[in-house]
Amino acid sequence: MKNYKMAWRNLWRNRRRTIITAASVFFAIFFALLMRSLQLGSYDHMFRNIIESYTGYIQIQQEDFWDNKIIANVFEFTPALETSVLTDVNAKAVVPRL
Repeated sequence: MKNYKMAWRNLWRNRRRTIITAASVFFAIFFALLMRSLQLGSYDHMFRNIIESYTGYIQIQQEDFWDNKIIANVFEFTPALETSVLTDVNAKAVVPRL
């Protein structure tokens, strides 16, 4: 306890230096948090723009398509398939792709 008391008194021996140091640490942490939140927000915005403008969050493909990506392994888009996909609450739209 004696060391803490002596350290506390030593900090306030030069008040101006202590306040300047504390303020600079505070502003450095504040601006680092601000920049990190801007960075994460812009990443989220970019991901959403890419996902919403291209394929979306999900792709439905035939099981054999990933093993052999040829046109014979895709299935035909039918109205029954569209209605079955749109029955999901989270599905907003269906876009057929080749």
